[in-house]
Amino acid sequence: MKLEISECIEVDTKKLIEEYGQLLTESSKKSIIKNNYKFKGDTKDSVIAQLKNQFESVKVISKKGRYGGTTFELKGFKGLVEYERENKGGRPSLDWTNELLVIRELINKEVSNNDEQFYKGFTVSQLLNKMLGFDKYKIEATVEDEVQNHNIFKLAGNKEEDDYYGLKETVNNLIRNHRHIYVAKIEEELSKTNHRISYLDSNREEIDAEKYEEYMVFKKEVETKIKAENEEIRDKRSKAYKKGLNIKDLPKAKNEHKEIENAVQEKFDFKYAYRQFTVYNEIKVEGEGDNDKVRENFFNRIMKNASSSQSKYKQTEEIKYFEKPFYRLVHAGLYVEVMESVFSKLVNFESMMLSLNLRVTIV
Repeated sequence: MKLEISECIEVDTKKLIEEYGQLLTESSKKSIIKNNYKFKGDTKDSVIAQLKNQFESVKVISKKGRYGGTTFELKGFKGLVEYERENKGGRPSLDWTNELLVIRELINKEVSNNDEQFYKGFTVSQLLNKMLGFDKYKIEATVEDEVQNHNIFKLAGNKEEDDYYGLKETVNNLIRNHRHIYVAKIEEELSKTNHRISYLDSNREEIDAEKYEEYMVFKKEVETKIKAENEEIRDKRSKAYKKGLNIKDLPKAKNEHKEIENAVQEKFDFKYAYRQFTVYNEIKVEGEGDNDKVRENFFNRIMKNASSSQSKYKQTEEIKYFEKPFYRLVHAGLYVEVMESVFSKLVNFESMMLSLNLRVTIV
């Protein structure tokens, strides 16, 4: 059964296998079916790990007794993690060894910072930003530069602000397609440590875990609603333009980030909330991680994703400047080119390649 992004479902084990089997590997499904829809050994842990890669929140409810069983509350579908799933084509799965080494090294650096007077811990996003070499501010600056300098935006005649927000949304969506995998890897390593989690809001005030969970559920509901409304708005504007109608007075798509923050502010009196980790013991690291390699791998995965997206759309001879950036780029056959420009700057890919070439030359 098809799942939409951000969708929430509640399923028992049998329904999970029979209706949502695409979420699990073949080996997990065979093991569960073989054992009459019950979990044996570490199959349940494996299933939970697979589901956590694809949902924002995974809650497992186990009922005892004759009519008992296992139910999964799955919230915020993030999309199928195809390259993490069992490979039917015989190709080897991706090697995450280097990424795990870098994650452990970064966690250990945080442990060493615990003794500093004003140390307050770290978030998963902060650790990920250190791995990949960019944050939201670098994304904003890079997108702004692209809008100002690429002809497909310069010649559009649109408000620069509209193309800026549209391209930023496109870039963030592409990052989101991969981000949750890296987050899952970080959280997996954190689960092995002796740590404390603090829940804080945008006012830097501590909240409890229940309030944080309530915030996460509400935020996802608002996000789903705004995305649906924006798709409807963009569809109406596109159809009106194709019919030659004046779209000037039609409503424009809402700024999702601002809309979500405003809704959260109204309900909770803060704009957002986050988790902050304090880790007390180091993780054993067997080997040395290469952060440049992490960024190179990320860049290559992003470009593979971009190339796949580009191949799904037919190119048009005339560039339709009224289209929002994503569709304008794929229809013009420029999506891969622009994404390569943006992400090579974000991960500093060109500098890494120059450094590598210099090292090879010196050797």
